[in-house]
Amino acid sequence: MLNLLIEIQKNKSLIKKEKRALKTVLNISVMKDLKKKFDDKKIHYIKLDKELKGIRKNIEITEKKINEVKDELEKDENKLYSNLKYDLKLIKSLEKSIESKKDEIKNMEDKSLEFMYEEEKISSDKKKNRKELVDLRNKFYEFKENGSKEILKVKEVIEKAEKDISNLEREIPEELLDEFNEISEAKGTGAAELYDGVCTGCKMKVSAITIDNIKKNKKIVYCDNCGRIVHCKYD
Repeated sequence: MLNLLIEIQKNKSLIKKEKRALKTVLNISVMKDLKKKFDDKKIHYIKLDKELKGIRKNIEITEKKINEVKDELEKDENKLYSNLKYDLKLIKSLEKSIESKKDEIKNMEDKSLEFMYEEEKISSDKKKNRKELVDLRNKFYEFKENGSKEILKVKEVIEKAEKDISNLEREIPEELLDEFNEISEAKGTGAAELYDGVCTGCKMKVSAITIDNIKKNKKIVYCDNCGRIVHCKYD
């Protein structure tokens, strides 16, 4: 009968172990950390996207302005080269206007080039950020999927152990079971096996009398040190 208590104890220990494993599998802090990293990256991605659109708009506006000034420059040059009256005042005015427009075009082209360099940099950052977003998302769902599989395995082990305990308890007298449960509540475990005369519950060696009582198949035998119910198979 005592061997049945040991089997119950083993199953109870297994349940405790699996429940601890369940807490590890259900590591909510890891998932929260992954979710936070994803959200932060997403905010940065949106910011980069907004900046990129703004820069491209600036490039578009600058290029449009360059073309407009080039058209005006061409008109001034046509006026200058077609000035048959040889109007010095008009020539000087056109030359000044042409020079000013050339400088304006050069400045705008330099600015457009700066925008293009910035566009390339932000576009590269955005591409990198997007890859990191995808990696974080995949890692989150992989962690969640693997966790779900592990949870299912753990629950199956726990359910089987609980079923085995229930079946074993039906074979044990109520008085002995109550005694076992009372000790379990006080010490965490109610029964322990002996190995080489040492109680696995308290790791202490028991007396020769205790071992002799087990050999004589006494109904309940307690550890001399911790008070747990002890049992050992002897040939």
